[in-house]
Amino acid sequence: MSELLVQGLPDGVEVWTLNRPDARNALTSTLAEKIVTEIDRAAADSAVHAVVLIGAGKGFCAGLDLAEFSKPDAPRGVVGDAIRRAHCFPKPLVGAINGPAVTGGLELALACDILVASPDAVFRDTHLRIGAMSGSGLTVHLPRAVGKSWARRMILANDPLPADIALRVGLVTEVVPAESLLDHAIALASRIGGMDPTLASTVKQLCVHIDRVPPAEGLQLEAAALREHRKKGRAWKTAT
Repeated sequence: MSELLVQGLPDGVEVWTLNRPDARNALTSTLAEKIVTEIDRAAADSAVHAVVLIGAGKGFCAGLDLAEFSKPDAPRGVVGDAIRRAHCFPKPLVGAINGPAVTGGLELALACDILVASPDAVFRDTHLRIGAMSGSGLTVHLPRAVGKSWARRMILANDPLPADIALRVGLVTEVVPAESLLDHAIALASRIGGMDPTLASTVKQLCVHIDRVPPAEGLQLEAAALREHRKKGRAWKTAT
């Protein structure tokens, strides 16, 4: 069975399920390569408007599969590439965090535009504990998501961030019952999918770029995007 299940739904929504529940959906090179393949496919497919990412079973993602990546010749770079590509995915990506998101799983969650969680969700970084260092932007993305103090606590002390605190610090937007998490995430993605998909993609990418530059440069990027939007002659909708 595929390590990444892809399900197409109405409104241009797809659900991608990390499908290694017996290993808490730990990332193998095969799974990482499949993520990259689906990112490329969905990015080029105008019928795909938004994607929901979730883990099978009781966990989101436990990080790297140590059975594979503890070997000296393991292709560790493929996981970092998958996470970086997820950050650059041009379409809205909703993460449904149904359990632990640990180390590489945390980095994958941080690549999502919006996170919703069940009460079982917990976010944790263990790079320091296992003597590893992130190569996927954790030290940049985590402080922006949870604030400097919590980021340093998670990175340096390896302390977990449970769902209730993740909600309080703004990492997740909602905590909903586990049994309704996927439906809730799909409904959110469907609302996004019902918007102008080209404009939604433009705005999503603009948000990502602006988050990485000084405010003055961000304002210039937004103004340039507005000029380009007007060139296309797109009109405001008169009904909601």
